[in-house]
Amino acid sequence: MRRIVLAATGAGLALAGLVGFAGSASAAPVGFEAYIKAPTTAYQTSNNGSGAVFTNLRPNQQVTALCFTEGQEINGNHNWFRISLTPDPQGQTGFVHRDAISVEATPQEMKHC
Repeated sequence: MRRIVLAATGAGLALAGLVGFAGSASAAPVGFEAYIKAPTTAYQTSNNGSGAVFTNLRPNQQVTALCFTEGQEINGNHNWFRISLTPDPQGQTGFVHRDAISVEATPQEMKHC
């Protein structure tokens, strides 16, 4: 009987730990505030030859920068940002070249895709 109580208590504590972890993970910020600097398109990959995801992005339009990666070099720069039009992307993301976006994050804060 004592073993059953200990096992049930251990399982309850483990479940509480998982619930606590899930709660804190969902509270973490997803990305960083960013603004489009020039008319542009967001692409499926970090290459402007891939399919368009978001078209007609306008200067001063606020987006969320999720991470950065390397890709097609444009104007001597190969850095691209994965963006979302909302703070919670829910699967809708695209890549914008570095020249077309201003990101409110330091390189140390922004994660690599």
